[in-house]
Amino acid sequence: MNLISAKKTQGFTLVEVAIVTVLLAVLVMGVMTFFTTQKRNASINSQIVDAQHTTRLLGDLLEQDIRHAGLLVPESAAFCAIDRLNAPDTLFLSDAGAINTIDEKRHDLAGRILGGAQNISTGAQVLTLDTLMIEFTSPDPAYDTDADGVADSDFRTGAGVIVTDAGNPARGTACGTIDSVSLGAKQISVTLVTGTLAALAAGSNVVDLVAVPAHIYEINGSTQLLRNNAVVADDVEDLQIAVFLDDNDDRVIDAGEYRGDGVGADFDPSVEDISSAREIRTNLLVRTRLEDPNNVDGRYQSSENRTAGALADGFRRRLYISTVMLRNIGSRVPMS
Repeated sequence: MNLISAKKTQGFTLVEVAIVTVLLAVLVMGVMTFFTTQKRNASINSQIVDAQHTTRLLGDLLEQDIRHAGLLVPESAAFCAIDRLNAPDTLFLSDAGAINTIDEKRHDLAGRILGGAQNISTGAQVLTLDTLMIEFTSPDPAYDTDADGVADSDFRTGAGVIVTDAGNPARGTACGTIDSVSLGAKQISVTLVTGTLAALAAGSNVVDLVAVPAHIYEINGSTQLLRNNAVVADDVEDLQIAVFLDDNDDRVIDAGEYRGDGVGADFDPSVEDISSAREIRTNLLVRTRLEDPNNVDGRYQSSENRTAGALADGFRRRLYISTVMLRNIGSRVPMS
């Protein structure tokens, strides 16, 4: 046997096999780490894109309802809100969807509350309405309240209601959720969650106490944004509002005229003249579906009068801030 033939029959040594095995293991681990990282980054980027898309869609929906707030209703019934310091706010906006061509011939859309002097406070209430403005079964209601396929009321169970004294808006505004609608009795049962209107003296001023159907925007405990008790989007962490009330009617934002912004007073509809409101600023905070372990600074962001969380949780967030002029309230002259 010659020397060349001897080398061919020797094969690889154990050391050589071990070295190759280690090198292959390192290469495989590197490739797996690369693809795992790429997959995780792709998932995170996809979630960020989804959050941004959701934020834009929600912002458009909310802005549209704000722009219609106050349309053909008493100005003080355009909107209402619950302004919270340690939880998401709740926003009520008058429901332009209840307005039809017949209503447009009238001076406003509002159901007069009957029954003499009324004391509208928080808690359960049953309101009997004059149907000349808010329809019950006739002539052209907007919603099918009893699910029989026929629209029979401008009020909807699970939606909102705004109550105000149209003749004296400085008395404040109350708002809450509609629990039931009684077509025959022309009544709505409501739970008012904010606002107090002092008892009216008997007399002609009673007719100025009105109820208006409204959309409700709120966030539940599962970080879902609800509109009229229906889920609009998941992973919405916060909704905060601030309102510009032009106290001296000079069309200029003076110190203290923004309520609920963390600088001036908090917004309290029970003591505010909503007819002096000129702008609503909304803050929507949307987060990714899953945490990002590499995002060590991810935490809740401060907005308006709510303070940021102290602990990082890894979620990536997008904060959408929009200021909308209430074009159906007050003068249409542009503000300075």
